[in-house]
Amino acid sequence: MKASETSLRNLLEGTKQFQIPLFQRPYSWDKQKWETLWEDLMSLYDKEQEPHFLGSIVTQSIPGTAEGISPYVVIDGQQRLTTLAIIIAALRNYLQEKNHTELAEELYEYYLINKFKKDDDYYKILPTQDDREAYKSIIKNQNSREFDNKTIYKAYQYFKERLKKKNFAEGEHKLFKNILLERLILVNITSDSEENPYLIFESLNTKGQKLTQADLVRNYVFMKLPSEQREDIYKQKWQPLEASFKRLAIEGKREEKYAESLTNSFWFYLRKDGESIIQKEVYKEIKKRLDKNAENNSFNIKYQLDELINFAEYYQCLVFPKESENNDELKDRFSRLNRLRFGTCHIFLLNIYRDFQDKHLSIQDFLEIVDCLESYFVRRSFVNKPTKILGKIFENLYKDIKKETNSNNTLFNLKKFLRNYQGEKSWPSDDEFREGLIKKDIYGKDAKTNDKVKLILETIERRMTKEMVDTKNLTIEHIMPQKLTAHWQDMLGDNHEQIHKTWLHTLGNLTLTADNSGLSNKQFSEKVSLLKDSNVSLNKYFSDKNVWNKEEIEKRANYLADLAIEIWSR
Repeated sequence: MKASETSLRNLLEGTKQFQIPLFQRPYSWDKQKWETLWEDLMSLYDKEQEPHFLGSIVTQSIPGTAEGISPYVVIDGQQRLTTLAIIIAALRNYLQEKNHTELAEELYEYYLINKFKKDDDYYKILPTQDDREAYKSIIKNQNSREFDNKTIYKAYQYFKERLKKKNFAEGEHKLFKNILLERLILVNITSDSEENPYLIFESLNTKGQKLTQADLVRNYVFMKLPSEQREDIYKQKWQPLEASFKRLAIEGKREEKYAESLTNSFWFYLRKDGESIIQKEVYKEIKKRLDKNAENNSFNIKYQLDELINFAEYYQCLVFPKESENNDELKDRFSRLNRLRFGTCHIFLLNIYRDFQDKHLSIQDFLEIVDCLESYFVRRSFVNKPTKILGKIFENLYKDIKKETNSNNTLFNLKKFLRNYQGEKSWPSDDEFREGLIKKDIYGKDAKTNDKVKLILETIERRMTKEMVDTKNLTIEHIMPQKLTAHWQDMLGDNHEQIHKTWLHTLGNLTLTADNSGLSNKQFSEKVSLLKDSNVSLNKYFSDKNVWNKEEIEKRANYLADLAIEIWSR
C-alpha cells in the first residue's frame, strides 16, 4: 500500500472515478459532522492558517475501462469524500445563482464529472446503489423532491444554506474555492488490485461509526459473490430488503432502528432449526455458515442469500403484519399475537410460513396453527405459567414435530405436542383456565398489559355479536370503580375493602365502553342506565342488574369464562 498527501484538486482532476463498493454503508454523516467540516473551512477562510489535515482516504486501483476511465474502489473515507463532492456541488450552484457562470462550470467539469463520458462513467464519484440516484440528482442540479428524506440530500441542502448565509463579498468566493480544493489536505492510501478490498476494509473499521451486524452481513455476502454479479444481485434482492426495513422503521418513527430490526430477522433465521445463538454473534454465525462449504461457489452463496432474504421477509410479516402481510386473516392473527406480546413463537412460525409459501401447508391449517398457539399462550397467561421457558420450547418445536412419523400433518402434531406437555410447559385445562379467568388480576398499570386485557375483551365481544364491531375507540371500564365512594362501600358491605382488593382488576369486573371518563365513580344504577344503551354486546349483561357485589362479579366471570373456553379451546 502506498500513502501520499494530496489536495482535493489533485485527487479529483483527470479522467477518473471513485467507486463506493457494495460493502460500504450508505451515506450517514449527520449535522454534527457537517458543522465540524464547515467550521474547519471557515477557520481556513477567516485566517491565514496552514493547510488543514482532513484525514485519510483508502482506495484500491482497479483495471481501467475501455472508455479510458481510471477507476478506484474507495475502501475507507467514503463519507468524507462524498461530503466534499457535495460541497463542491453546492458551491457550483451558489456561483451560478451569483452569475459566476465560468467558475461554476469549471467546478462542475473538472471536479464533479468526466465531461466526455456517458452513463455511470460520467460521475467522478459513484456512490452505492442506495445513494446513487440522489447523488446524480445533486450533481445535475435537478432539485428532485423525491430525495428529500435521503441523508445525502439533506447534507446538500445544509451546505447550500450555509453558503447562502455566508454570502461572499465580491472576489471572496474564489478564496473559498481555493481553500476547498487546495488547503484541505488528505492522505490518499492506495492498495494494488491484488489485495482483497473487503479484508482491508474490515481491518480498518475499528474507528469512526461502528458498523451494525446487518452491515457486516451484507458486506461479507457480497464480498463472497463474483464481482460481475454483485450490482445486479444487490439491486434486485438486497436493496429492496433494506429499503423495506427502512420504510417500516420510518413508519414506526424508529428510523434509526432499521438495522437492529434487520439484524433481528437474521437472528431468528439462524435459530429456526433449534440452534442456540446469542444475538451479538449473528454476523459471526452467518460468516461461519458462508465459509463452511469448502466449494463456496456462487450458486451456494446465492442460495444462502435467497434463504436469508426469504426468512427476513417472513419475519416482517410476523412482526409488522399491518404493513407487510397481504392475507387479511393472517394479518389479523399475527397482529393479535403481537398485542399479546407472544413474540417467542415467531421462531416456530417462520418455519410454518416457509411451509405455507412452499405450498406444503394450506391457509386453513396455517390459521388454525396460529389459533392453537394463541390459545396456548392465553391459557398460560391466566394461570401464571412462566414465560421464560417458552423460548426454548419454540426454538425446538418445529424440529421435534418433523421427527414424527406423520410429519406432514403439522397441525395435528402441534396439538399433540402441546397437549402432552406437563408441568411448567403445560397447556392449561378448561378447569385451570376457568379458575384463572375468574380470580386472576389482569388489569395493570402499564399500557402494554392493558392492551392484552382489551384484546381479551374485544375477542369475547366479537363472539357475542354477529355484527362487525369497531373496537378501536373502546376503552376498559371497571364496573366496581378503582376508588370506592360511600355508595359503593354500602353496596359491597362490611368487607368492602377486601372485596375491592380481590376483585377490582379481575375479568368479571371489566368491560369495554366508548367513553369511560363519564362513568368512573358513578353509582351502579347510573352506570347501568348508560351501559344498557351501549352498542357493545358485553354491556347488555347489566341491563337487569340492580346490585354489583362479590357474588355478581364472580357470576359474570363464570359467564365470560364459558365464552373464553370456547374461543381459546385446546
